[in-house]
Amino acid sequence: MTQPTTDPTPAACPRATVPVLTGTLDEVLTREWLLTNGTGGFASGTVIGCPTRRYHGLLIAARRPPLERVVCLSSILERVVIGDETVELANYEFNQGFHPHGYAWLTGFDRAVEPPRPWVQWTYGVGDARIVKRVMLEQDQPVVRVRYDVTAPNGTQVEIGLLPYFALRDFHALRRKSAGEPIEVHGNGSAFRVADRQDPASGVSVFQTADSIPLRYEPRPDWWFNFRYREEAARGQDCGEDLFTPGWLRGVGVGAFTLEVAAVVGDRSIADAKQSLSAHSAVARQKPADQPSENGLRIGELRRAADQFVVRRDVSGGRRLATVLAGYPWFGDWGRDALIALPGLLLSNERFADAREVLLTFGSAEQDGLIPNRFSDYGSGCDYNSVDASLWFIHAADAYVHATDDVETWRNSLAPVCENIVERFLAGTRFNIHAGGDRLLRCGDATTQLTWMDAKFGDTVFTPRYGMPVEINALWYHGLCILAERAADAARAEHYHSLADAARAHFVERFWNAKGDCLYDCVHDHSNDPSIRPNQIFAVSLPHSPLDRDRQRAVVDCVTRHLLTPMGLRTLAASDPAYCGRYQGDGYARDAAYHQGTVWAWPIGAYVEAYLRVNDFSDTARAHGRHCLEPLIDHLDQAGLGSISEIFDGDPPHTPRGCIAQAWSVAEVLRAAMLIQSSTPVAAV
Repeated sequence: MTQPTTDPTPAACPRATVPVLTGTLDEVLTREWLLTNGTGGFASGTVIGCPTRRYHGLLIAARRPPLERVVCLSSILERVVIGDETVELANYEFNQGFHPHGYAWLTGFDRAVEPPRPWVQWTYGVGDARIVKRVMLEQDQPVVRVRYDVTAPNGTQVEIGLLPYFALRDFHALRRKSAGEPIEVHGNGSAFRVADRQDPASGVSVFQTADSIPLRYEPRPDWWFNFRYREEAARGQDCGEDLFTPGWLRGVGVGAFTLEVAAVVGDRSIADAKQSLSAHSAVARQKPADQPSENGLRIGELRRAADQFVVRRDVSGGRRLATVLAGYPWFGDWGRDALIALPGLLLSNERFADAREVLLTFGSAEQDGLIPNRFSDYGSGCDYNSVDASLWFIHAADAYVHATDDVETWRNSLAPVCENIVERFLAGTRFNIHAGGDRLLRCGDATTQLTWMDAKFGDTVFTPRYGMPVEINALWYHGLCILAERAADAARAEHYHSLADAARAHFVERFWNAKGDCLYDCVHDHSNDPSIRPNQIFAVSLPHSPLDRDRQRAVVDCVTRHLLTPMGLRTLAASDPAYCGRYQGDGYARDAAYHQGTVWAWPIGAYVEAYLRVNDFSDTARAHGRHCLEPLIDHLDQAGLGSISEIFDGDPPHTPRGCIAQAWSVAEVLRAAMLIQSSTPVAAV
């Protein structure tokens, strides 16, 4: 008997001509784009334009750059009338399904992220007409332009109506009409301004630009209810929102024409917003030609991705200095992340002035030997709950001087901070951070989470690493060696040399796990943690290692056997009873898996460097490094397009999770790729 057959799930975009639009609706909704404007503001969404996160929108502005970000213009519904045919190009998911179904008309998608006007665009085919929608951000400005280039047969009339939606809320929050209607609208015939009466600074002025056919504004203030954000639902969070629309902007053209609107954020009048836009003369560039693949490593594309994380922060004295956002769409500038990422993001890109500014930004905020773990999302405060941010600062400062030979900045600005870190750690500082008689570093207690494995939910610390964490002491030894080498006088050099010698002499004694032929992850006063984690790799990858060559090779072999995956290193060996192979569910479940098996991309940089070092940068070692990076390079075409995700499931198929674009993921893949490409071994970056 012939078995009945069923048709496969239909393609979401049957007219698509580009790979990124192929697949089912569920598949294309996992592919996201990102534009940034250098202030912490951004635009983001899916490749079919359907928002799936509370962080998606055409303009998310930073009110206190680079933080206090607000979702201003959420999206635009387009209604196109050609003859007797009316189609809507937008896509939204509601509680009961999708409406409209604009993805059915999509034929193409493209993007370019370079300033001064990064853009993303969609191409639609409607009958004999072709409509290209381009969203463009202005560099260093809270401005988005949305342009429609229409090509129809000569004499064909095309009417386009634009219905914009506004959230006007903190990007971590959601808007509900039931909470009140504080939104007000002022229009003047062809433009309007929308603002929350409680927060006028996040108001948005919308108007046609000089490139556009004439538009008319038709006031029809209204609310649309129950937009559903599926990614929020998957994370066990509130996932519904109501959005406000002030009405329609309509224009009619014939044949080939352009319709363009601009949205400008601020408490200015419409006239002032128009004037500010005309004064900003950014010129859109063509998409750059693809660079050579660098043996498949796509270094040029990685460099462009790296630039998206570099933004400006206001610091004391009215200055604006460079800093690094840890990840999009939700992270701010975090000390640990910025300093780990600095060599790859900035030094590999020869952005030396920006690297110097990042170091000065974080160095200026040092207190009691501690570099901020992060700047507060709101207000001017800092969080100092980190032991390793300070040690990564020393590493990054040394890497900067190694790359630039800027000894003046080291002597006047960086060395004083680095030396104060070491001296405060020696004497003892906050969070029980102190060096013992063996000159190894101790920190924290059972209630703290001071290393990068810092997941905590309520009072539950999922990866307790108080005492002597292995990478902290590898960084500590490395930092002491740096200060010994760069000391201003012989007495200081001898001081740091003696400290380093003592730390190295006790490192193997305290951390070597002879049974496992590897390093303990954390050493307590009366116990040792034999968990196999990636933290031990830094005792090999850093330029100054406390291990002899045989033990270095043993550590690399252990990490290779137990932790290496196509997408990076697992945070815990899969054989461990505490291993979690999936990062999914509510906040508690995700935090429980965050460092208990979840794969992180960023440690692949340390792994590749360690592997190259123990194999003397041989051709075989370089080939192995390339093999390790290739899946992450391919990932540039998945999830957050053109970037690398924060984390991946520990179990195959290693589904990407977390941020769609993570600074240290991009930075360390780029740095490792350049190490592989380098003609000679390098010592400090």
